[in-house]
Amino acid sequence: MVEGLKRIDWYRLRSHDGYGDDLPRLLRQARTSVEPHEELVRHLCGDEFEVSEATAAAWPFLLDLVAHDNTPGREWLLENVCGAIAVAGGSGSHGVHPSWPPAWEASKPALLALLDHSTVAVRRGALFVLGQGRGDSAPVLPALARRWGEETDPATRLCLVLVATEFAGRGDEAALSWLREREVPDDEPRARMLVSAATRPDAGVVLRGLTGDLGLFLETGQFEMGYDEVLEHVLWLVRPHDFEGMDLVLALVDVLPWRTEALDYLRRLFERDTADVGLVVPYVPVWAADPDVRLRAFAVWLVGVARARQYRRLVEEAVHDHAVTSLGQRVSSLATSVLMDLR
Repeated sequence: MVEGLKRIDWYRLRSHDGYGDDLPRLLRQARTSVEPHEELVRHLCGDEFEVSEATAAAWPFLLDLVAHDNTPGREWLLENVCGAIAVAGGSGSHGVHPSWPPAWEASKPALLALLDHSTVAVRRGALFVLGQGRGDSAPVLPALARRWGEETDPATRLCLVLVATEFAGRGDEAALSWLREREVPDDEPRARMLVSAATRPDAGVVLRGLTGDLGLFLETGQFEMGYDEVLEHVLWLVRPHDFEGMDLVLALVDVLPWRTEALDYLRRLFERDTADVGLVVPYVPVWAADPDVRLRAFAVWLVGVARARQYRRLVEEAVHDHAVTSLGQRVSSLATSVLMDLR
């Protein structure tokens, strides 16, 4: 590391906190102490859409640090520094310096080598970094396939699938093919769920995964996933702009733990693009009569968005519905507003 650091003119490289002249010292100190960690974050991590030229230059040295078992706080560095940089680098933002993509691709062999590490946290952390940074999947997929055949930790196996779905969700056909070729045992429902969502939105398979024990998602590394994060990932993969995808979202509406998230997703979808709103308008009479105030409020809102005047009478009746949603919204007030818009 020492000789490699000397070959770089750090004084000319912009970091997120001035120039990178302090980086050689901080990286050397990080081999034996956690003291420089916060300063490394300040220099190397900007916001979630920026990667500086100094960060790109420091990247291989960071990976060298996390690869060594005697590096203090290695897992912290992998999560909080490498993970943050990968997220920013994979954003595709104009704030990513041109030197980052080649530095990222050149680093993949080192990252893939960490998949064989004896420590589960290191394997999961490396997978998170690979999934967030993305880029060229060609060197990654064979390594995932090999690890799939060897990995016994269930949470790490789920991480392997998550990496592939990150590629597949952005239209990577090789990643889609890789997922289609996976033979996922029946006792790995969450992995089956993600494979299904990425390759063919099978509502039954996805629902079984989502309504099962989510503890495994919480174990996929330091990067905790709760109900809403899991649902966001699945819906991002499905992108319900056709009936098959919409069928999944409508099925989620019927599952109590997911109802709020599914309705929020539909609301955001139709606020952006009303092209698919006709697929759910026929549900207005059913939802308007449901005991759950969330569904009644959504039905009224949907009539307004879709300009579905055929359901005007149902909205008029909702003017007398004084129930309050979890967001503090009265159904009666919403119905009054929708009626005014329908005039």
